[in-house]
Amino acid sequence: MLKKTLVARALTLAFGVGVVSFAYTPDVMAQSNATATIYGVVKAGSATSVVLRNLETGLTRTANVDATGRFQATALPAGKYSADLMNGTAKVRSVQLDALAGQGTEAVFAEVQSVEVSARRTRIDVSSSTNGATFTAKELAKLPVATNVDAIIQLAPNTTRADSRYAGGASFGGGGASENAYYVNGFPVTNPLTQLGASELPFGAIGQAQVLTGGFGAEFGRSIGGVVNITTKSGTNNWEAGVSTSITPNALRSKPLDIYYEKTGAAVNSGTDGILYIRREDNTSTEKTLGAYVGGPIIQDKLFMFVAAEQIKTDRGLVTRTTAADPAATGKWGWGDMADTTQRYLAKFDWNLTDDHRLELTLLGDESKSDQKLYGYDYKTRAIGSTLNSSEHYTNVPNVTPGGANVQIFKYTGNITNDLTVTAMYGQSKAKHANTFDGYDVYDLKNTVPQIQYASPSASPCNLGLACTNNQALDGTILAKGAEDTVKSFRFDVEYKLGQHTLRAGLDDNKLSSTNAGDITAGGTLWRYFKTSTPNTPISLPGKKVAVASGGGFGVNGYYVRQQIFNTATNAYSDQSAQYIEDRYQITKDLLITAGLRNEQFNNKNGDNQTFLEMKNQIAPRLAAAWDVNGDASMKVFGSLGRYHLQIPTHLAVRGASRSTYTRQAFTYTGVDKNGAPTGLTPLTDAFSSNNEYGQAKDVNVVSALNMKPTYQDEITLGFERAYSPSLNFGAKATYRILRATIDDLCDQRPFDAWATRNKVNTDNWGGFGCASFNPGEDNDFMVDFSGTGKNYTKVHLRADELGFEKAARTYTALDLFVEHPYRNGWYGKVAYTWSRSKGNTEGQTKSDNAQTDVAATSTWDTPELMQYANGLLPNDRTHSLKAYGFYDLTPEWTVGANFLAASGRPKNCFGNHPTIDPNYDYGSVYFYCNGKPAPRGTNGNLPWDIRLDMNLAYKPQQIKGLAFKVDVFNFLNKQTIQTIEETYNSGNDVNPTYGRVISYTAPRSVKLSVEYNHKF
Repeated sequence: MLKKTLVARALTLAFGVGVVSFAYTPDVMAQSNATATIYGVVKAGSATSVVLRNLETGLTRTANVDATGRFQATALPAGKYSADLMNGTAKVRSVQLDALAGQGTEAVFAEVQSVEVSARRTRIDVSSSTNGATFTAKELAKLPVATNVDAIIQLAPNTTRADSRYAGGASFGGGGASENAYYVNGFPVTNPLTQLGASELPFGAIGQAQVLTGGFGAEFGRSIGGVVNITTKSGTNNWEAGVSTSITPNALRSKPLDIYYEKTGAAVNSGTDGILYIRREDNTSTEKTLGAYVGGPIIQDKLFMFVAAEQIKTDRGLVTRTTAADPAATGKWGWGDMADTTQRYLAKFDWNLTDDHRLELTLLGDESKSDQKLYGYDYKTRAIGSTLNSSEHYTNVPNVTPGGANVQIFKYTGNITNDLTVTAMYGQSKAKHANTFDGYDVYDLKNTVPQIQYASPSASPCNLGLACTNNQALDGTILAKGAEDTVKSFRFDVEYKLGQHTLRAGLDDNKLSSTNAGDITAGGTLWRYFKTSTPNTPISLPGKKVAVASGGGFGVNGYYVRQQIFNTATNAYSDQSAQYIEDRYQITKDLLITAGLRNEQFNNKNGDNQTFLEMKNQIAPRLAAAWDVNGDASMKVFGSLGRYHLQIPTHLAVRGASRSTYTRQAFTYTGVDKNGAPTGLTPLTDAFSSNNEYGQAKDVNVVSALNMKPTYQDEITLGFERAYSPSLNFGAKATYRILRATIDDLCDQRPFDAWATRNKVNTDNWGGFGCASFNPGEDNDFMVDFSGTGKNYTKVHLRADELGFEKAARTYTALDLFVEHPYRNGWYGKVAYTWSRSKGNTEGQTKSDNAQTDVAATSTWDTPELMQYANGLLPNDRTHSLKAYGFYDLTPEWTVGANFLAASGRPKNCFGNHPTIDPNYDYGSVYFYCNGKPAPRGTNGNLPWDIRLDMNLAYKPQQIKGLAFKVDVFNFLNKQTIQTIEETYNSGNDVNPTYGRVISYTAPRSVKLSVEYNHKF
């Protein structure tokens, strides 16, 4: 006893000095991540069973008490329960408790309890060693948070927002935004194409949200970041209904900050330094939401329903063109009126066939549309044109609308005996994506109008006295016609209790398809105009270095133009499967050991349904321990050690294994035509593709290295949690994560040329090396078709040093401290502090440096030069993070809430030209060089601290039960903090005029006015 107490106190002192933090609630992995567990221990021989009754649905379960006095019931629907302790047929004692999905709730029958289960939810779950946070619907309703899943994620420790240019996702524990898994009622709703973000449901239909940031058991996989586990509301024996509406009016919204060119100090940028880049203070936005729900018994105690629907409609007006844009284009499309609509629904049906057998049907819908009308805008007068010049329509298009899908989930839960439980689930989702444009067939590439862009105002041909025109309203890329993502998923789990062992096993199988994935350059071609201040000096152009003046025309004055063609439309597929086994062994009454083993497999297929990348036997051991130090759930010491794997989304096939075109070619010119395209062209370079993407078919035998390791990460955690008093919980946790291997693509032919020379292999008929997935920093084997026959392949072994890369590295080290005031005396609060370091030479599957969306095929590892000086603080590093939230019931009618964040800024970089790069492998201004000198990652300072305070006030008049009025003020202090900046230093040989300029700020202060009415019949 003395030794145990000393160890516990030592851990408390080691972690607890200066505790100022927030309660990450460790969550048990129940038999299914969408169900609950109730457990407990009584005096041996004092009882024979515990009868659990769901007070909302009448479902009853009996858990036997074993010889040591322990009992446990798993696979329970979340909800309120009564627990009757029975000795034979005699009731000994009763308690009531709330059971939450995905975690354990202890039923305590002692006459004198340190924690009254009937009064509040037990915060110390001694049955688990996982890390994260759990939020119930009641808690979310009282906090000032935006009504989306990303806002819930940011409440948890070890999380930060992803790069603002990504369409979705968040960073968990230093991971990339694509490295997380999202579930709704046990079904995977992660975006299958890119793994960035997920489908959502009406916010008011969320029953509970778990944000798991580490230490999760063998049941979970396909994530080296975190897991978001949403459990929906369900119907009960009581009919209830409600409606809600809100408005976030533009009149109560602060003006967004304008964005200016940074002062670069370069003479060539004297005309742009410090001037307005894009006006934002004229932008407007009004958001309106309308929601309703109804739930109750179709058959009392047997069949239940819950149906909810929500519509979010946002009317926006904004300046769409920068001051660098062609004035003629701004005069046509410089202002946009946007009508954005998101519609979501949930229909949940629960059928208790008996108390031991249950069926569930979940239907989800999530669709977002944006209708955009473009008018002219005058920067000088701020006048908005009256003529409609373009009308565009988008449905579920990344970076234009939120993404979503229609989902159907069917699930069976069977308690075969008191010791044997099984669950089976099948579901499917389908997401359709579309962009259409009134009066314009954007897919008629023979009659399209090209895009026109200017690198800076000084690059415009207007400066040459030429007529500047731009007749293409679209900018960037568009989706392929008929784009659609589909997921089909099956899962089976079984649990058996054998003495002090709870044995669990399961398997799952997912089929993913992305039809017509990829993007196409809007207008077929992009012409981008440049100007260099050194026309007689060779500069880096696509595929070579050349003096612009050598092309004649306006090149003698430094003017040139670059044509870009991009088309990656294709189909893509992926099959994913996994199996796991786990033993939860209660070694003593106070010590629980959980040991598990998970095995995952996946294969990715190209547009011709040919497998080009396959991973088998991804073995992931997991080990965890939870120690109930005092034997009364007042203090827990816990830890975990595990390996986690990550699959690759369908998008890899888009450019990695299917036909794709991405070429750039530089010209000088002597004029422009009626659409703004250059005329009198003289090529400075050939059409060049740095990744050998010329539209040709790709051979699946050569686009992936042989016998690769999967992307995987090891993690260790150690912490403690203490219920010090009914009014205070506190604790700490340390986390260390290390990336062991990753998969990305290599696009460097030089090692293969050298191998062929050493081995005297004839390459006359070889079409050359494009790109291939490989393990960076490892020895790799490739198949190469030197003969050009498509049949006779040569195995090429290249050592890591021959490829020229150091080992892929990413570590995350964190210390979390927390303090929590459970709801008592009318108020509730949590505060969390996290110190962390995210370091290495790779962010992971994503690349926030330029927000590249080619997940697991970024330019990070294309050539060795790109990785020189790449080691340092990674984009998702936030050294210090303080999160706090809570609410205070001032009276039975009035409640005030707050949500606060203070996080240190993102590390800054400077990406410039490489001083000695081979022109054939020159990617431009993307290297860790600044002004010709090395600029190691993360050594250019940090962005400002991100400080946000959200507050709300709610009023529930006692005269009208169920009626509530609420005011939410987001970004109360109106601190519009810089989130992302332009880090590209060079434009040709000159300093990029937009280097250092702001890309995004946090949203300005806004006020949301809400009213809702809920009625229980």
